[in-house]
Amino acid sequence: MNKKIIKLLERNSVQELQAYFADMPAGKPLDLHDELVLLEHFPETAVTTFINRFRFSEDAEKVFVQKAPGNLLRTYINFYGLWEKTQKFIIDSNLTDVAFEFIRMRRFANVNYMLDKANPQVIRAYIQLNPLDSDKQVLKLLHHENKSLFKAYVDKGHFISEQVQTTVIEERNLSAFTALMYKINRNFKKKARTMNFAQMHEKQVADIMLAENLQVMVLDDSDRMFIELLLKTTPLAPEAQKLMFERNFDAEWFKLHAEHLYGVGGYRFEPEYEPKLFKLLASKDLDDCLTKFCQHDDVSFIQCASPKAILKYIKDVWLSDEAQVALISRGNAELMQKLISRYTPEHGLCEQAEIRLVEIASPDTIKQYISFHSMCRDALVLLQKKSQETLDFYYAHHAY
Repeated sequence: MNKKIIKLLERNSVQELQAYFADMPAGKPLDLHDELVLLEHFPETAVTTFINRFRFSEDAEKVFVQKAPGNLLRTYINFYGLWEKTQKFIIDSNLTDVAFEFIRMRRFANVNYMLDKANPQVIRAYIQLNPLDSDKQVLKLLHHENKSLFKAYVDKGHFISEQVQTTVIEERNLSAFTALMYKINRNFKKKARTMNFAQMHEKQVADIMLAENLQVMVLDDSDRMFIELLLKTTPLAPEAQKLMFERNFDAEWFKLHAEHLYGVGGYRFEPEYEPKLFKLLASKDLDDCLTKFCQHDDVSFIQCASPKAILKYIKDVWLSDEAQVALISRGNAELMQKLISRYTPEHGLCEQAEIRLVEIASPDTIKQYISFHSMCRDALVLLQKKSQETLDFYYAHHAY
């Protein structure tokens, strides 16, 4: 026991205490009894002087964190952190405000203990600032009675391994799966603003889509809620696309996926599956969802989509040369007339489309086009063989 300190505290001689602590030799702090006496009286200026040079012992530190004002507590934690026993004491005693101050500057020495024992407010504050160290710890969050903690961790953008994702699916944890899938969806749509799907795929697949084996697991399990979330939020990997066709998934499932994701960032089905998608949607008159973006492969779309969807699509989109030929080759007069109506004397069909128009269209449809636009030489040669009357009509409008 240091009698001098006792006397100084009894006299409330803060300035002398400050001078005394300032002169104490390094490595010669107070014993536990004197620390507790100091903390019992707690002259703030003197305590500040003391902690500028010395750290409290474990038992005294527990008292200090309960009595120290916020500014002094922050100063102490910044200097020394807290003993692991003090950290556990804070958790066990539910000293939430103290825990918040500690979390702002330091990490818990025993994160597992914190996850097992701390109240949800403390855990939430910790994971907002710190990623967890292992899948085991992330699974503790997943299985915590407060289900919102795992969602908060996911929403913060911390890494979730494939192992944890597998556990979520195997345990059919719908709230956790929802959090995971919408995080993936946000990442995908954010990156789609500046990158195409191929570029995204090259950089970090896990950021923008659920792993292929996990997609297959979800589709194979046939849980309606999980399948719906999957199709609304993540691009489908080739094996998942294949499985949906092999299992004869209802066209409504394909429509759900297409209207939420198809065409975003250039995402689309594999070349071997895209025509199947178009045909299936068209067969159920559900392909309107495919008209909301410019088709990368407009030939497959024109060949497979319903006339209704094509009419809507060509109203706002210029077809490629190959797609013009594909549309005319369908032999649908209404589609041909709508396509022709989009062109002007300065901008006409490509040469191959003109030739195909002469080959299969009716004289009235051909006249609609040649009333304002000339034709290439090969088309005129065919027109002469097909209809002299239509050829005469042509030269009446294009004498040269």
